[in-house]
Amino acid sequence: MKNKIQRCDKGYLSWKKKRELIKTILFFVIPIALFIAGYITTKTRLNLLTIVAVLGMLPASRSLVTLIMYLKSHGISEADYSSVSPLADSLTGSYDNVFTTYDKTYEVPSLVVRSGNVCGYANGDAKTLGVLEKHLTTCIKKEGYSVNVKIFESLDAYKNRLESLNKLQESEQEKDIAIRQILFEISL
Repeated sequence: MKNKIQRCDKGYLSWKKKRELIKTILFFVIPIALFIAGYITTKTRLNLLTIVAVLGMLPASRSLVTLIMYLKSHGISEADYSSVSPLADSLTGSYDNVFTTYDKTYEVPSLVVRSGNVCGYANGDAKTLGVLEKHLTTCIKKEGYSVNVKIFESLDAYKNRLESLNKLQESEQEKDIAIRQILFEISL
């Protein structure tokens, strides 16, 4: 039996896209089939199955919105993963992160936690990534942890920071895991 891919694992976004696509198709097929069955049996659309079919479109539409959110996200590329994973795998980290603030959605392909430092790599400019840094800091501080959050727009700068984090002395593994769990809970 294949293990379920966990949130923030590499490949999570592509797995979730496939799952949401299948679920959305199923959610639309059922009400459409009910409507057709009602129309065939009564020769009119004015029947109870039409009402059930219309109500069935509500969860189908919600599933479609979720699918659209996942389709907009891409995850970490194979090239970036192969260059980052040797440095990030020894740290408490995650891949394919998507964070939403009140104003914008941010895709963070790679993120690590070590000794109260949260570092990530994302596409964007320094101004918009600063908003994400503040958001993540606020969310983590609400849970009682003091952290330093830095999101890099350059892959090379991120890799340099990973090298320096690897040189830090061993940290409290429980704290790093707790901070990572908070990040899991606020990511898509």
